[in-house]
Amino acid sequence: MSDSKQARILSVDDSGALHEVLRAAMAGTEGGPALSLTPVRVGEALSVTRLERASDKPYSVAFVAVPPVAAFTAVETAAQLSAEDADLQLVLCPAVGSPALADLLRARFGSSDRVGLLSQPFDAAEARQWVRVLSGKADLHRELRLAKASTASLNRDHFSAATANKSGFEQEVQFERALMDMFLLNVPDAVYFKDLESRFVRASLSLAQRVGYDDPNELVGKSDLDLFSEEHGLAAFTDEQEVIRTGKPILGKVEKETLADGRSTWVLTSKLPWRNPMGAVIGTFGISKDITALKRAEEELQDASDMLQALLDNIPDRIYFKNAQSRFIKVGKALVKRLGLTSPEQVIGKTDFDFHPPELARQFIHDEEHIMATGEAIIAKVEKQVGPGGEPIWASVTKVPIYDRLGQIAGIIGISRDITALKHAEEELQAKSKELIEASRAAGMAEVATGVLHNVGNVLNSVNVAATVVSDMVRRSKAVNLARLAAMLKDHGQDLSAFLTTDEKGKQIPAYLEQLGKHLADEQHTLLRELDEMRKSVDHIRDIVATQQGYAKVGGTVEPIVAADLVEMALRMQLTALTRHDVTVNRQFSPVPTVLAEKHKVLQILNNLIRNAKQAMEANLDGKKHLTVRIAPNGRGGVSIQVLDNGMGISQENLQKIFAHGFTTRQSGHGFGLHSAALAAKEMGGSLTVHSEGVGKGAMFSLDLPAQPKEGKQS
Repeated sequence: MSDSKQARILSVDDSGALHEVLRAAMAGTEGGPALSLTPVRVGEALSVTRLERASDKPYSVAFVAVPPVAAFTAVETAAQLSAEDADLQLVLCPAVGSPALADLLRARFGSSDRVGLLSQPFDAAEARQWVRVLSGKADLHRELRLAKASTASLNRDHFSAATANKSGFEQEVQFERALMDMFLLNVPDAVYFKDLESRFVRASLSLAQRVGYDDPNELVGKSDLDLFSEEHGLAAFTDEQEVIRTGKPILGKVEKETLADGRSTWVLTSKLPWRNPMGAVIGTFGISKDITALKRAEEELQDASDMLQALLDNIPDRIYFKNAQSRFIKVGKALVKRLGLTSPEQVIGKTDFDFHPPELARQFIHDEEHIMATGEAIIAKVEKQVGPGGEPIWASVTKVPIYDRLGQIAGIIGISRDITALKHAEEELQAKSKELIEASRAAGMAEVATGVLHNVGNVLNSVNVAATVVSDMVRRSKAVNLARLAAMLKDHGQDLSAFLTTDEKGKQIPAYLEQLGKHLADEQHTLLRELDEMRKSVDHIRDIVATQQGYAKVGGTVEPIVAADLVEMALRMQLTALTRHDVTVNRQFSPVPTVLAEKHKVLQILNNLIRNAKQAMEANLDGKKHLTVRIAPNGRGGVSIQVLDNGMGISQENLQKIFAHGFTTRQSGHGFGLHSAALAAKEMGGSLTVHSEGVGKGAMFSLDLPAQPKEGKQS
């Protein structure tokens, strides 16, 4: 480096200690090259170097302190300094005892020879030696780069001259002008040159056509105030005058241009200083790219995003999105509240293991891993979960896969609907039904059950209607349509912006999301109303049961019973009805062992079966009504009692639900007797089954009793 040229040194250090050592080094360089030291903080380093480089006063060497607590920040700043100035020499100065920087430096700088490492503390003489060597190296770098640029410029001029001569141009300047004319006539973006007063000197054809002119030369001498609205014209003039004043370019500015006729467009604009061969600024030049379509697509996409956010914020169902690692990436407010938190940020990035017991979290993760492995959605799965306070809750859960642009599963969308109130209503209804059964058994006679059913029949009808409404609404819920929406978005993953803004189906998605949110809110309101009516009906049933229980007698004593005796007792109890309806009774009794059972329960079951058989034969057109009762060993030390009729029979469809609570084929029936009988048989360790060849072919009910009741039922 020549002594006449000043070497500029940059000291980057927040503590100031490095500045002092370098000042001492500068003070000891009398008689050597001229040196200049600029101390800056880490956060100021980039802006200072850019400003000085724009003024053609670049730094030769940058000393960067690397403190242990902010080593990464300091190294990143040094990397940016190096990237922006290819001639700048770097000296990183870590404190003694700092963590090793070798791996970090290798990752950021590779094998660059422009980066040195000088551990602190070091003395002024050592720093002075580094400054001298590196300043000279920086100077050589710049001279070599300038020489290469000069050679490249000469090569270009020579090639241009040769090409101009071959192309028929008399002078090279004509060739250069032809190149510029061709560029300005064909470039799709708006390109222009302006003088110091921001008046057009040259402009591209695309710019002229954008503002309503056919010939770019018609723009010469005009300014933006002649072509655009006053607001935009003044803003453009201000920007260009700032570029002229400072010599600093404006790069990548997003602007809204409003033409004089009121039309508006969006552009991405860059404006730079236009200099003459001596380096003086003589105007500006710039390029504007029309991004109106992109901007509008961005706005429409933002509208769709806002719609989705409104859905997440207001829908009562718990909606969430997870990535392929089952981590939450977007959640609705209902889920935040369900987890006992206050904001979505407390959930994002976490997994179910952060909020739920391990066994429950494992169940959730297992389901999601299955979806991501197979692509199979989970629709309306009923799950028992744990609430924020540890209380049990129930949810209807739907989970569907999310696909990326390559068609790979990237995560899942989940919707969890709280059905705790519905489950409680079902449990309460089952409890009341069990109370009815117990009341009937305690009375020892089917008449008690008939009396209770007579009183609660209308109430149960109301409960069944409400339960049917709730069940149908859950089954027909439009929440599952989100799976179709996810599939539609997946199909257009590579052109999502165009799909949402130009495709007829795509443009309907924001409105559909709004309608879906309203529909789900209305659906929840209806469900809550129906559940409230169910609770009122259950309370009414409770009052009826409490009244009827006063007439019941306590049963439940296990005793030895003779099957034939109980069958005869049941036939005698039904004798009047059987005789009145001309029913012929056939007895087929085989020798069987005595078994231990609850006598009143067996008698109640037999009464129910005989009465049902009599009713099934009421419509026999030939007038022949045959009831057969068989008694035989069951092969396991117990007894099998079968009741057969030649009545209306049972269809295959009804065979599957004949013992279900509430099911009946009789217009005046309650669907209570067979359900109660099946439960009673099961409680004694036995079973009640049915067989029928079909409609019109009669039926056979089989009561199977063990030798003794299951453990815990003996008294």
